[in-house]
Amino acid sequence: MSLTCLAIVLSTLAASPASAPAPDRGKDGGKDSDGRSKFEAYLAGHDVPLAAELRALAKSPEDPLMAIASDTRVEGLIRSRAVAALRLVPTKGVQSFLGKLIETKAKATDASDRLMVRRAAVALGWMVAPGAAEKLALLFENEDPEVRLDAAIGLGLTRAETAATLLRRQLAVESVPRVRDQIERQLRALPESSPEPDKAHTPPKREQPMRTGW
Repeated sequence: MSLTCLAIVLSTLAASPASAPAPDRGKDGGKDSDGRSKFEAYLAGHDVPLAAELRALAKSPEDPLMAIASDTRVEGLIRSRAVAALRLVPTKGVQSFLGKLIETKAKATDASDRLMVRRAAVALGWMVAPGAAEKLALLFENEDPEVRLDAAIGLGLTRAETAATLLRRQLAVESVPRVRDQIERQLRALPESSPEPDKAHTPPKREQPMRTGW
């Protein structure tokens, strides 16, 4: 009798919906629900993405790009390219994302994190977002001179009223020649309405052409 009952129970469980196989979400556990795999494949082969190509992949490319940049499981190079691509979709959400990324990883020591904040510095600088200059100045505290160099570039791109002050403040303490050179280059490119205090009585220099190709 007990064997008969056991057979009935097993038969019932076998027919239960709970025994049906779960939906196949792929190897990434459903990560591709927002089309991320297409973006990751695209970024793997494009160091400099194009806005039209990004929008061909998704109507709102900033969403998968930010998701990729935030995913520590993704290769560091791909994440940094996702961050760089965000400059092509300068929404308020993207500006906030880049600002928080810089604030969080300003003193990063990991190589991948440093590459990400370098890309974020130039991207945020391009957007001329409110408060961007002050956030970019946080990167001057990083021990990596390449991070400080890109922070200087980002500050110059903002054309913010405080950019010159922040650049001169770093110039006064910066010890790496190539970073000092970049800071001076950005200062020369800024509007002449912000002369250096200690050179206020000297003839103004001719404004240098803005850098192109970023």
